[in-house]
Amino acid sequence: MIVAHPEELAGLDLYRVWAGAGELAGGFDPFRFQQRMAAYRSMIRNTNPGQRFGADNRRNPLWGLMFQHQWQFRTGRLGDPAKQDGWIDPDAPWGYGNYTLCVPPYLGASAAGVVPDLPVADPPGGRRFRYVVGGVVPRELARGVADWRAYFTLVAGGGSADSEPVRLALWKAHKSCLDVVVDAITGIDAPPWPELEITFLRGWCRMVDYLWVAAWPTDFAFMTEHGLDVLPERLLGTPADLRALPDKARRNTANILRLAGTPAWRYRLNLALWKRVMRTRAARDQVLPLLDAVFNPRPDNAAQRRRLLGYLLRP
Repeated sequence: MIVAHPEELAGLDLYRVWAGAGELAGGFDPFRFQQRMAAYRSMIRNTNPGQRFGADNRRNPLWGLMFQHQWQFRTGRLGDPAKQDGWIDPDAPWGYGNYTLCVPPYLGASAAGVVPDLPVADPPGGRRFRYVVGGVVPRELARGVADWRAYFTLVAGGGSADSEPVRLALWKAHKSCLDVVVDAITGIDAPPWPELEITFLRGWCRMVDYLWVAAWPTDFAFMTEHGLDVLPERLLGTPADLRALPDKARRNTANILRLAGTPAWRYRLNLALWKRVMRTRAARDQVLPLLDAVFNPRPDNAAQRRRLLGYLLRP
């Protein structure tokens, strides 16, 4: 099945990955970049019953996971960037974060009968984090597997063309896995990764909570229009690395770093207020300007800030 117009993919570095990922056969080694991408491709290809996400599958919300993983690999966040063989360091914090958003989804899809049931390879050394070993899923990831199974079961059942119920189910599963990552990286020693990079990862986890509440779209069209060029294309070692970023990525990254430094009580309060704003479909449909109003208040988005207040105070 065609998954996107070839001319649209061809302009992205993701195209080479999509075309060269191959198929999973005999087993799934999640410590190889190409294997994780092959797993994503298998899940995307097998979750379009009755062309629910369009004839070209472009409305499939799993695209966001593939785009995000490609960014992590391209920017050296999965291990030694000098390595060209696609190896993922099991001690890399970003690599572990993506593991929870690749292996549990695949296991959930397998349990739902969507993709082949394949053995998952153990980590090749390292043990900074807990992984599937000997086919045993760590207890903290079991909920994520169950939620992903529920997601894939929902999608396999077909149903309405309305994408929001599917996005809500996807983000529920995503959140179950991300919470595990947040716990795992709390208080870890940064080296050999720069302290600023680990701070950025912690802030990114908090930012994704805002996206979760809003059931942020993650289909192909939305990702290519709004999800590219917004994150740093280099590891953040010093403030100079932040200042050197292009304007759009610099502003977004600065917001994420500020979010990381927000006291826990303030972060929980702000997220609770954002959840109240995002209660309605009407608010979620305006997530882009409303999120901009929250993180980038300016004179030209004063009307959106008033709208935020209206959604917040609405009974």
